[in-house]
Amino acid sequence: MNNTERGTPARPANQSQAHFILWTGAILGVFLAVVRGIALSDALTGGTIARSALLLMRGLGQDWLIVLVLTLVFTALVRTANGGVLGRVLTILFGVSATLVLLTGLANLVALRMLGAPLTMDWVAYSDLTHTDVALDYMRRVVSAKVVVVGVGSIVVLLGAAAVLARTHSGAVPKLMMGLMAFAVISGFAQRSSSSGVSVARLQNPIVAFATSVGRDSGIKGLDGPATDQAGLAMPFAPADPLPHPGKPAKPIRNAIIFAYESTPANQTKGWTGPHDVTPNLTAILDRALAFDRAYAHVPASNYFLVSAFAALIPELSPISMLSNWPDLDAIFVPEVMRANGLRTAFFNSSDNRFQDTEGLVTAAGFEQVGDYRDWDCETGVYEYASVTDKYLNTSSDLCTVSEIVKWIEQRPDDPFFVSFRTGMTHYPYFSGENPQEYVADKTYNDYLNALRVGDEAFGKLMAYLDQSGLADETLVVVLGDHGEAFGQHGTYVHAAGINEENVHIPMALINPQLFNGTRSDLIVGVADIGPTITDLLEFPTPSSWQGRSVFDADRKNGILFFSPWNGFLVGFREDDEKFIYNGNTGEMALYDLATDPGELNNLAATKPEQAAAARDKLGTAVAVHNQYIDWLLTRSGAAKLEQTDANEIEIVATGMRFKSAPEGWVMMDGEHVGGFKLTSAPSNADRAVTQAEIDAALTTFHMPVTTGPCPRNIELFFLNDEWAGEGQTGDTDLFIRSVKFAGTTYYFNRFTALNERTGGASGEYYRFWRNGGIRIDLDLDQTCLSNDLAQQ
Repeated sequence: MNNTERGTPARPANQSQAHFILWTGAILGVFLAVVRGIALSDALTGGTIARSALLLMRGLGQDWLIVLVLTLVFTALVRTANGGVLGRVLTILFGVSATLVLLTGLANLVALRMLGAPLTMDWVAYSDLTHTDVALDYMRRVVSAKVVVVGVGSIVVLLGAAAVLARTHSGAVPKLMMGLMAFAVISGFAQRSSSSGVSVARLQNPIVAFATSVGRDSGIKGLDGPATDQAGLAMPFAPADPLPHPGKPAKPIRNAIIFAYESTPANQTKGWTGPHDVTPNLTAILDRALAFDRAYAHVPASNYFLVSAFAALIPELSPISMLSNWPDLDAIFVPEVMRANGLRTAFFNSSDNRFQDTEGLVTAAGFEQVGDYRDWDCETGVYEYASVTDKYLNTSSDLCTVSEIVKWIEQRPDDPFFVSFRTGMTHYPYFSGENPQEYVADKTYNDYLNALRVGDEAFGKLMAYLDQSGLADETLVVVLGDHGEAFGQHGTYVHAAGINEENVHIPMALINPQLFNGTRSDLIVGVADIGPTITDLLEFPTPSSWQGRSVFDADRKNGILFFSPWNGFLVGFREDDEKFIYNGNTGEMALYDLATDPGELNNLAATKPEQAAAARDKLGTAVAVHNQYIDWLLTRSGAAKLEQTDANEIEIVATGMRFKSAPEGWVMMDGEHVGGFKLTSAPSNADRAVTQAEIDAALTTFHMPVTTGPCPRNIELFFLNDEWAGEGQTGDTDLFIRSVKFAGTTYYFNRFTALNERTGGASGEYYRFWRNGGIRIDLDLDQTCLSNDLAQQ
């Protein structure tokens, strides 16, 4: 018997829908409170109940505000709709919205674990959607089956419980809960100006964080340093105590080697502060070395390391690698100096040199020979990794790479040489090699430690060769980590998410049995100092344009600048034992005394505001000095940004599949016709479905000449010949766009705007047209064009 038959009137449809929305909103609020509690669990424990409650309300401010707005707006809409089809559509739309809010909250737990902050557009750009690194791949790996089950289960509970409660209970309880949530939101926002001891990023809602990052200027704000002239290009750090220069060796130093352990911080390296005995060869050879306890990478990223090491400078403060921004930079590179002084040069990499365009960078730097794992056979095989966002993470054993270096030296054993080698197995996803040992229970960390062990075996193999061949006395070896790697310290993983010690503090030593005898130095040095130190010890002229200085320079400063522009624009310095970090996006500051707090656990910025303000001013001056040096270098070399070097063509990378005819496209720029292209290599699906591998194999690059005005604005690309065999048939002609490149900038699907509804969308790493339609790409506008636009308004 239904309610009407029992004499109880049925609830109006719009009231039932409104109750479902109210209950869904209330339950969603509870879910988000649990998620936020997990995200802040470390900060919520140990304090008073009142403090923890206030912190939780502050963290829930944006979360619950979104819930309140969605719930109240949709409740009002369904009441106005008065049931019917529109009411059902609105109810479904609210359910989808609530589900997305819940899933982003759960996904944020993964992001906070790895990055210490929500995912932003800067991180999407940093992942290999723009050919840089592996942040999104790491997130994919930590999203386990358990996480997926939790997500699906949460959705079922959210919507199922709301549906049941909406039928059996009135809306009084969820209305009361909404009132309490509103009170908490007001309380949370009222605390925004007070210090919480928790970073702003950890308190931010992931939807708000991502939305506000789209189109945001990634530069540094709020660090205005004083203007300096060219004569004053000195960092504002105190002078360092000079390091005694080694005496003239009995046998001249003829050769130089840079051995870079990939992703290796000082706190993972035995001989520095590493707890695990995974670098015994490096430790053993320190008795013929000068080891540095305060060595730093300027940027925790592999391609930026190459710029610092081979151009002897701190890279431009930019989220785009300097040689990508300025490909014709006429700097003086270390390999060029070595060649000018009669050394043959080579760069070896265990991994794929196409990753982050390493090959282009080191070739531009002047290396005569450039090799990676694709250039040799390796008995232990190639470690392959299928990545969603990157095709270039494969590597061979570091031991095989050292064998190739030895072969290269042996080709002309009497000729002096300069060789640089970067290991590969310690780069994420961490290839553990043969016969891995168990150092720790965590598999990912254990894989890393085993990879580091193999890299150290390769180092030992190379050092043994130098001894056996009689080259050790006349060879300077610079061994270091290219940057750090985080394993949960400060809430981050991998390396580019921060500039804490685990990200930028690296092992570094100079090795030569004639020059060094096991001493250690507390001099603060950086990767940019490698080149000048090599030229100093090999007695070559050092270019005056280099920003780095020999570690034996008498006029060195006792400080160093570093930055990471992808997780908020982080920039900081170390001077003596003072470490300062500034977030250019949020204005947050961190101040540490590394003498008493080497793990950076006690942020002194709040308790020592005057010292923090002075450090902020000093950082502003350092940034101003560095920017002026970069401007001087670019002006001196006449470098032009890539946008000005190849603005005469559009490059389109595309693939597709064909039914009757090959997919065709048409291109326009600023409303003018450019021309068309045809994917003749597209596989046919007329008789069978084609695989993704077949589609990928048909990837084709088209170069389309174009004549542009001074300020090109947009490119439009159209799919012309959709064909479909019909429901249940395989025949279908579709066009897949991988990328569009113009004026040095490559645009991916995250920069495409659809011109027609339901004609295409993102599909893996492609934009897929499944109907005739078009996309628009708004081109980056340079500063001159922008200034002209503003002047005309």
